[in-house]
Amino acid sequence: MRHRAMHPGHHQAAGPAAKFCPSARALWVAATLLTGAPGAYDMAAAADQEPSAQGGPLQEVIVYARRREERIEDTPLAISVRSGEQLREETAVLLEDIGRDVPNVRMVSSPQSVSALDVTMRGQTVNRSAIVFDPAVGLYIDGVYVANGQGAMGTLLDVDSVEVVRGSQGTLFGRNNTGGSILVATHRPELTHAAAEVAVSGGDYGLFMDRAILNVPLASDFAVRFAYQGNVRSGFGSSLGSGQGNLEDQHRYQARFGALWKPEDASELYLTYERFGARESGAILHPLSGPAPGTLVAQIGAALAQFPIPGLPTVAFPSDPYQSDGSFPAFDHAQTDSLALTATHGFAGDLALKLILGYRHLDASTALDVDASPLPLADTTLFNTSNQKSAELQLNDKALAGRLDWVAGLYGFRDDGGAPSVQSPASPQFLAALNAVDQASGGALNLTPFFSPVPVYEQNSVTNRSLAAYVHGEYQLTPAWAVAAGLRRTGDSRELEENSFVLLPALGQNCTILDTSLPPPFRVSGPCPPIDKRVSYGFWSWELSSRYRVSPQLNSYLRIGRSQRSGGWNAPLATVQDQPFRPEQLTDYELGLKADLFGGAFTANGDVFYGKYDEMQRLLARLNPDGTPVTLVTNAGRARISGAELEALWRFAPRASLQGAFGWTDARYQSFLYTPLAGGPVQDLSGNAFYQTPRLQALLAGSYQVPTPAGDLLLRADYAWQDKIQFNVINDFNYQGAYGTANARVALASRTQTWEVAVFGENLTDKRYAYSGGTLGAPLAPTPTIAWNIPGARRTAGVEGTYRWNPTR
Repeated sequence: MRHRAMHPGHHQAAGPAAKFCPSARALWVAATLLTGAPGAYDMAAAADQEPSAQGGPLQEVIVYARRREERIEDTPLAISVRSGEQLREETAVLLEDIGRDVPNVRMVSSPQSVSALDVTMRGQTVNRSAIVFDPAVGLYIDGVYVANGQGAMGTLLDVDSVEVVRGSQGTLFGRNNTGGSILVATHRPELTHAAAEVAVSGGDYGLFMDRAILNVPLASDFAVRFAYQGNVRSGFGSSLGSGQGNLEDQHRYQARFGALWKPEDASELYLTYERFGARESGAILHPLSGPAPGTLVAQIGAALAQFPIPGLPTVAFPSDPYQSDGSFPAFDHAQTDSLALTATHGFAGDLALKLILGYRHLDASTALDVDASPLPLADTTLFNTSNQKSAELQLNDKALAGRLDWVAGLYGFRDDGGAPSVQSPASPQFLAALNAVDQASGGALNLTPFFSPVPVYEQNSVTNRSLAAYVHGEYQLTPAWAVAAGLRRTGDSRELEENSFVLLPALGQNCTILDTSLPPPFRVSGPCPPIDKRVSYGFWSWELSSRYRVSPQLNSYLRIGRSQRSGGWNAPLATVQDQPFRPEQLTDYELGLKADLFGGAFTANGDVFYGKYDEMQRLLARLNPDGTPVTLVTNAGRARISGAELEALWRFAPRASLQGAFGWTDARYQSFLYTPLAGGPVQDLSGNAFYQTPRLQALLAGSYQVPTPAGDLLLRADYAWQDKIQFNVINDFNYQGAYGTANARVALASRTQTWEVAVFGENLTDKRYAYSGGTLGAPLAPTPTIAWNIPGARRTAGVEGTYRWNPTR
């Protein structure tokens, strides 16, 4: 039985007992010396088939992680694969749910936008979801790279499979894959029969989901498929300052149209159009006062409390983690429109040609009270636009009597857009009251300069281009041993047109970007001069690997690779003379092992890895002198990351299984010198822990299938745990300690899969935790200005009903 995890045009659904893929004991790896396992064998496939008392035969899993169709056990990568059916069994609704049980992977919504996806993999994390920054983990949907994470937190609507590939993927997937890659394959139209599916779920906090899928063959060689899903949930957070009571809500939808034309066995065209939309209130920024003497917001709040002057707000730090104190009305809107076309044609023998075209338009806006207080200190509206176009041409073939399997390709990419922002001013009434405080203090306080009486506008236009060519081949030395090598050349160019100013009444624009060629204080009088920044980079990526089948039950692999994340420009610029941040480069080594024991009853695979970073990119948040909150990328210098990953599945009874996963990441800076202000003192930050990176992660899950007269009853529960994480590059009091959450699902389905009813619960113990946070301050200030964190979801429970007409499973 074959399960095609990503190969176009094939789909084999997983059975009701399916589980996702685990990996082998890391300790076994050392015994293989210079060989290693064919990357994280998909344990889920082992549970897909009706088990015998001994566990039954494993289902063959086909993946596309190396730009070619191959069995997962022949793929020398640390890879985890889950089918769409498995995702539904685990109540995985959004893309972030994939990361719950994959070792050394963390997926959360972004503080900037709850519809944006932040991914951390093996210590590598996203900079920010904006066109001027690049992720460390590449996201690909039907082979098309998604450059901007905003709007990527879509639903797992009608997904055929997801491959999570850990480790650098710079040769076959190119730039911005230093942490790894996530490959999502949508369900293609089926040519053989019509089918339909409808589903509805409801639960706590007004949870409501509706889904509809329709597959229609219009001819023997042409079929279309429609899919829609809406997700609505009331928020579980509120703000004392603004009175908003629906923070962290969900109100998003996703719709997709797909068409498949297969005029002959060797040729096919697959076209998709997808729209995603979200109109939500945004995240809960829960304010933190910090250790004594407190943040600047806390100190200003304490000072204002001493003066009973009308017009002054009361600054609060609520004890309820689901409350904010921001007074700036928040919103979070995003819409994406995506087109993808994949054309394939097979020639004589094994020669095949593939063309992948992609287009994605993003239009997003977010209002954030970044200071999380009623003070008009950092009330910001962010905009994010992107028009992304890409094309990739691939050629595959086999040579030398089939012993050499190779792929070569050309890739082109362009993204035009911007990431402008507006900082709202303080009201005249507030400034008048604040001035009265300054006077009443007898000169002891001088708070008025902290607040801007006029709005601050940042405008920019960005163009990113990339061209690349690559080749990769694997040669079968013996039936048990194969070696592979790959090489890629990438050329990048980054262009930024920047303007940042305050709008002065009767005077017009006054530039806020400093010019260090002028006398101190380096301020430009009047509008900014034309600022047009351009930079280009070129780099080589390469990969070497070897895989060896030690025995029919044991496989091993060794992989070495080098990849890079693009350099570019920070926006807004601090000075006219700002220099670009440089590309980040990683050389990593990986050794892995896969074991299939006791006739398939126990499968495990694991890997150990080590990586050396040069010019590692880190994201720092701070306040500009005009009070505007900014995030900027700086090159941290050198770092090293090592760790291990283990996944295992034990089918200890015909209808029962236990699944486990474990990840360990040991990440350390070797050199991290940071200069907050040009010409100022240098700070040594090498003693900080990696941010957004838990040292340890673990998962334990169990499932049990019970036949009943009405159908098959499937019970599943899991517990996921992670170690302490720091929320900021410069570590401080703003962190989350170790915690775990438990989920469960009970589903009853007819044996023909025509209907299914499920009850589910998430965060069953109602664990209170924060999944992200931020601390901002002025450069070299003794205390931070702002600090907040974002709480995780409350305990939720619900029921889901599904009806399928003419199901294929």
